[in-house]
This record gives sequence, structure tokens and C-alpha cells, in this order.
Amino acid sequence: MKELMKIHNLNLNDKEMEYVENIINKNQKKTKPILNIKGLLFGFFYLLYKKIYMEALAVIIISLLILQIGFILHSFVFLGIGILTPNLLVGFFFYFMYANKLERDIENCGKPIDKECLKEKGGNSIGMLIFSIFTILFLFWPVIYGKITEQDITTNQNKYIDKVEKAFK
Repeated sequence: MKELMKIHNLNLNDKEMEYVENIINKNQKKTKPILNIKGLLFGFFYLLYKKIYMEALAVIIISLLILQIGFILHSFVFLGIGILTPNLLVGFFFYFMYANKLERDIENCGKPIDKECLKEKGGNSIGMLIFSIFTILFLFWPVIYGKITEQDITTNQNKYIDKVEKAFK
């Protein structure tokens, strides 16, 4: 298994490789979550950089659901938790996510394992990282623009709601 992890090219040290191997072999006594500092600092961006796309999408969806609950309840606690969720999930469960991706890639590369296929599916993706950063900036550009220029970018929904309510009375 360690040979396959080296071909997959995630650059894990020997202790981390042994830990991932224990996860894959379902060795319950040795698979308590351990902290990955890069995952904790960069969240789902780190998953995208490491080509762990399915798990990154799941982390983003979980975070957005928690944020939505925060908006609905007008709760700063939920908003804070929603913002911190990706970093905490990736920080503490990165090796589990990587083990899941490695198993999926080994399965997709066929038997006997095509080492070139496995090498291609592993490694890092600077392009996806840059794309995701630009996507986030694009989505939040109105907010960033409003902060830079100190302009009010909110809509006056209350005026429109009042007009609609008066029309139906």
C-alpha cells in the first residue's frame, strides 16, 4: 500500500503513510483523527489543491448548509460555525478523506493497477486552486467592491415589500 501511496504522490511522511494505511485497513485502534495543519489553515482549498474533489464538494455543501441555518435563524453562532467548518473538517479528517480518494482511485485504475493512471489521479493541482480562488473572488466581488468604495450595495427590499402589501390590502 505504501508503494501505491508513493505513486499517488501526496508527499506523506512514513508516519502519515502508516496512518492512512491503518484507515484503509480499518484498524480501529489506530485511526483516531489527527491534525493536519495545512488542512486546518486552508480548508477546502487544500483539498482542491490535492485533487480531492468529491470530499471538497461535500465540505463546501456542509459549510453552506450551516451558513444557511445561520442566516435563517439570524444567529452569529451558526454563521461563525459555518465559516470555521471547512477548516475544522479538513484539518481533523484530511487523512480519512485522502484514504477514501486513494481507494476510489485504485478501484478506477483497474486490476492490475495501472501505475500511470494512479500517478495522474494523484499529486497536486495548482490550476484548480487558482480557479477556486478566482471563483470565490468573483462571487464576493460586489461585497468587496462595496467595502472598497464605501458604497451601499444593499437593496431596499422593505420599500418593495410595503408597496406589495399595500397593493393587496
